[in-house]
Amino acid sequence: MAQIQGVKKIESRTIRSFRVELEPRYTNGHDFCELIVDEGNNNFTARLYGGETYSYGWSSPGNDFIKFLIRVFSKGYDYLLSKLENPSFYNFIDTEKTGRNLRVIILTARKESRLTQDEARDLWDCIEILEGHDDLTNSHFYNIYSTYFEAAIKNGVISDEPWFEDFIERKEDWKCRVFCEKVAPILAEVLKQEYAKAY
Repeated sequence: MAQIQGVKKIESRTIRSFRVELEPRYTNGHDFCELIVDEGNNNFTARLYGGETYSYGWSSPGNDFIKFLIRVFSKGYDYLLSKLENPSFYNFIDTEKTGRNLRVIILTARKESRLTQDEARDLWDCIEILEGHDDLTNSHFYNIYSTYFEAAIKNGVISDEPWFEDFIERKEDWKCRVFCEKVAPILAEVLKQEYAKAY
């Protein structure tokens, strides 16, 4: 082999690529996925129509990466979602879900007479204002929290420390969830067939 300046070593690797035509009714509209599996580096890349790409690699998946990947793709989606989702979504409040949760809290507090009718009505109006925000960051929400929900805080219905409250929900990377929940299990079946893995 001829010497190439600047190159110490060339290693030939086997990476398998699969173009999978999908049935959109089972995949929330996705009609194909290109799946690239690199057993040598224990990683995969999945490319979907529209530029969606998901890729991840594991340092210690065990002796059989394909078997491991099939298991990850087919056994629930929470683990895979935790590896693939875009963490920037967590910086935004899901105002619709948070508002829904707050309404339940307010109704309960009203029934228990911890809020007056006027306080509950004012809080309800504040929830509607909150839900009018589409892209509300955590920090902005925390800044307006004590103003919007002063009556609820004062009456002990919610705490004055919003970062500890369970009713606050963050936005999620729903495209990634669709991939993990709908497409990945199909890819697990493709891998079983292509690698002739029986489970």
